[in-house]
Amino acid sequence: MSKLDWNPARHALASGPMDDAHQEFLTLTNILAASDDEDEIRSLQQLLAHCEAHFAQEEFWMRESGIVGAENHQRDHEGVVSLLQSALSDLKRGQHGAGRELTESLGDWFQHHSSTMDAALAFQMQQFARSQPPESIPSIG
Repeated sequence: MSKLDWNPARHALASGPMDDAHQEFLTLTNILAASDDEDEIRSLQQLLAHCEAHFAQEEFWMRESGIVGAENHQRDHEGVVSLLQSALSDLKRGQHGAGRELTESLGDWFQHHSSTMDAALAFQMQQFARSQPPESIPSIG
């Protein structure tokens, strides 16, 4: 897999916490791609934990901002978590490479997901923040 580099011009959504989470996703995906058999399970577990926390935060923002299409966005997250969990099960049964094999498709998924669903969420959060008194805006950090 080619390395997934963070490119602010291409990836930044003007949402610091979301951009930070996306950078971490790319970093952890790269670590998984470069892992050897000995480190693959640990690397995949780290990526899975990151995704679960990152997606939970985004889903909170979706609920708070009332974004249209939240169900589709959440299903997209659930699909990735399911793939990661399945690969982890395969690895635990000794199928080395199961996590590394996902990294190419994760990179493709990220490019599409972040430029569509996450971009819409970042825009919605900005609009929501402008329409609310400061004390009522949910923390995005």
